[in-house]
Amino acid sequence: MRRSLLIIAVAFAVSVSRAQQNNPSFLVISDIHLDTESPATQPWHDPGMDLWKAFQRKATEVAKQEDVQFILFLGDLPAHYSCIGGCYLAPGKRFQHNENISQALSGLHGIAARSGKPLFYLPGNNDAISGNYYSFADQRGQTPISLAQASPLFFPAIVPSTNTTPPCLVSNPNARLGYYAAYPVAGIRLIALNTVIYSPKYESADGISQQAAGDEQMTWLAGQLEEATSKKEKVFLAMHIPPGVDYKKNAMWSNAQPWERQLLALCTKYQSTIAGILFGHTHMDELRRLYDTTGQYVTEVAIAAPGLSPNHRTNPAIKTVSFDPKSKELLDFTTYYTKSYTTWSTDSYTFSNMYKSSPKQTIYDAVKAMPIDTLRKRMQPVYSVKNNPFIFNSSGIEVKP
Repeated sequence: MRRSLLIIAVAFAVSVSRAQQNNPSFLVISDIHLDTESPATQPWHDPGMDLWKAFQRKATEVAKQEDVQFILFLGDLPAHYSCIGGCYLAPGKRFQHNENISQALSGLHGIAARSGKPLFYLPGNNDAISGNYYSFADQRGQTPISLAQASPLFFPAIVPSTNTTPPCLVSNPNARLGYYAAYPVAGIRLIALNTVIYSPKYESADGISQQAAGDEQMTWLAGQLEEATSKKEKVFLAMHIPPGVDYKKNAMWSNAQPWERQLLALCTKYQSTIAGILFGHTHMDELRRLYDTTGQYVTEVAIAAPGLSPNHRTNPAIKTVSFDPKSKELLDFTTYYTKSYTTWSTDSYTFSNMYKSSPKQTIYDAVKAMPIDTLRKRMQPVYSVKNNPFIFNSSGIEVKP
């Protein structure tokens, strides 16, 4: 009997020890592109209801993990639609678009509610009610969150209360523009940007020019970074469209404005404050190295959240990103993916295994000085989420002024 009790005690001690060794993490989701009119997902198309249900089960399962502290959604709720003749959706043509947005928001709310974890949302280019790449608010000041009936506290984040104890909001100066700052956990300031504003494809429907909106957000970002630095906080910077170029080597941010150079300058100035950068939009599981204003030194490594939608010939995927509980620096990530549209099994891989980093290295330390050919080689198997037949294109890795 005593031997059995000893075995139980040892097993309990080992489980506690392992739990203590688990670094805190957060779940990152991006590019849902839900098509509620499709019962079954077709190969290389946006998710139908079968994949949507499998995703919600898997995301809830992952979010319930003890080390997961919060959920971050990086934009693009509704299915793609044809932009022949223009992407603007007149009020009478928005029904299905709005239904997709509403159902996606409701599903995200359900994941947060079932897991008991706060969820933070930021805009993707497909999310605007007026259409693809339009301003977050339309002519009437309505945003996608106007369609969400799940909770009055949905935007800009699902939080359990409105007090000042994390998780809570820090700054939300202009909800119509879609950017804000929040405390997901103590010591971390999440700065959620609306980088759709910076796209060369951007269209205004809210009466605010692209330049005015872009300048306002960039000034606000600089102020947030300065304030976080003064309070000795660490920052996670999140966005939908990343700086750099796409797989066709087209600029993701407008070259007609200085916003990308301004971001790189802020990353240089506040490198010790910014502990991580997350982005979506590309649907790929990729990394981007952001350089200083001289183009010689890597200041930050930005981490992509792969898409749920197989539309870009990728396998559906989500990921958790772990961080050091003291420094808040990003340490590792685990990508969970599926090759089935009806079920989601246990397929996954980690950054540390695929990029051969040491247990003591941060993601930044592992990647910053890696030869570009080595970085391409290690990204190749996971770029389209573990060996999917997409031609690897690494043109977006290096982001320089």
